Amino acid sequence: MSHLTSSPSMDAATSSAQLQRYERELLERVRNSLPVIASRLLAAGVVSVDVIYDGCGDSGQIERLTAFDAEQQPIDLEHVAGVDEQALMDLFYDLTQVRHPGWENNDGGCGEFHWTVTTHSLQHMHSDRIMDFDTTEHEGL
Repeated sequence: MSHLTSSPSMDAATSSAQLQRYERELLERVRNSLPVIASRLLAAGVVSVDVIYDGCGDSGQIERLTAFDAEQQPIDLEHVAGVDEQALMDLFYDLTQVRHPGWENNDGGCGEFHWTVTTHSLQHMHSDRIMDFDTTEHEGL
């Protein structure tokens, strides 16, 4: 199964203007794709989707993407017609990147999305890891 849309190009996204345009493209792709996916999920009986992600040390990943039916039982997205689980994960990667650029760098960040498909409600909780030092310096006795 192929992605719903192609990924925006990151070609020469080094300037601030180019990076802003890239992030707008990512957000637009998410905004255009989620309603299409939502209708397919609803047709398959999916009422909500939870996404857990974590990143640090210049690497980040989605730890878990789980779809649920009305009884809160997991639904295997492999059997949902018209939904590519990897494409859905890519959309959540994109949304995370737009909202928290560099979430995977250094000490990183982690978070979760809860998407109530039936009400089109998307909640996102993100935490940044911050290394902190409390330094005390002494000289003499």
